[in-house]
Amino acid sequence: MSGLCSIRRPPAERLRISSLHGAPHAKIVAQTPGEKERVSTSENVDATFQPGKGIESLVQQGNFEYTDGEQRAWSGKATYVPDQRLLTLSQSPRVAVGASVTTAKGMRLYRDTGEGVAEGDVKSTYNDMKPEPQGSLLASGSPIHVTAQSMKATRMPTIAVYSGNARLWQDAKVVQAPVIRFDRDHRSVVAEGSKRQPVSTVLVQLDKAGRAVPVTVTSDRLTYTDSERRAHFEGNVVAKGAGVATSAAAMDVFLEPAGSDQRTIAQSNTGKIDHIIASGSVVVSQPGRRAAGDRLVYTASEDKFVMTGGPPSIFDAEHGKITGVSLTFFRGDDRVVIEGSQALPTVTQTRVAR
Repeated sequence: MSGLCSIRRPPAERLRISSLHGAPHAKIVAQTPGEKERVSTSENVDATFQPGKGIESLVQQGNFEYTDGEQRAWSGKATYVPDQRLLTLSQSPRVAVGASVTTAKGMRLYRDTGEGVAEGDVKSTYNDMKPEPQGSLLASGSPIHVTAQSMKATRMPTIAVYSGNARLWQDAKVVQAPVIRFDRDHRSVVAEGSKRQPVSTVLVQLDKAGRAVPVTVTSDRLTYTDSERRAHFEGNVVAKGAGVATSAAAMDVFLEPAGSDQRTIAQSNTGKIDHIIASGSVVVSQPGRRAAGDRLVYTASEDKFVMTGGPPSIFDAEHGKITGVSLTFFRGDDRVVIEGSQALPTVTQTRVAR
């Protein structure tokens, strides 16, 4: 059988053949009442039939291409099982939904649920991102990229769960974790870590010269939605920036809005830290200085740390240990502002050389 091959499902009582081969330029057109027409093409096709039931499977090989509304797929080989409404792609498969594209070693598309599963060297690129002036971490119009070992996605809503050394990034902002859940429409991320691999998030902070420097935060879990501009970190949180490290049980990092200047957004100047609130066994470490307390508020514009609760204390080699109701100190100098009370006066413990 050669030339244009069109296969339709005849009534079961008329079906007698057990297999069919078509080549070259095979084309299959299928349409279910109430659904859009689905078209697939390939160099050849092999169909097998169940006696009295119809098509059992379709195998298309050689430059396979599939179109189903806004979803398109390409691969070297494709197998479709009508009873399961399952399309399995192998040999360098690629699937596009709108402007978003995913590649992997193998992929499965479930027509009943709209779910898709990708396995082996998964990479997704979300090309249809528009600048969001009120967003921050993912506000750029640049593509968002995700890599992982496997992925499971739904189309309504557009949510993908990436597992196995997952890495999501846009411009210089990066999230790495064993599992990343990404909601494209809401630009939200939920990342889950493990004992062996915590969540790692790279944010941006401006130094005194106005240059963007990275701030890396590790944690057990990250929750972020771009419209809120708040990154919530839980469990064994450690934030490391230029000359300072902060650890806590939980940390909320509030980011500056991207703004309406399209040049600023295009230049990847998004995801900048505005302020941080950390709680639970908070420790701030700098060269020669260490502060501890129950709660910390950091303001990026002033490079100011305010520690409370515990009560808070700060130690350095020159002044010893100082305790008060509230301790305020700055990254770039040795100033420490101490507040006490009648119930908890300021206490200074100084080392004496012998």
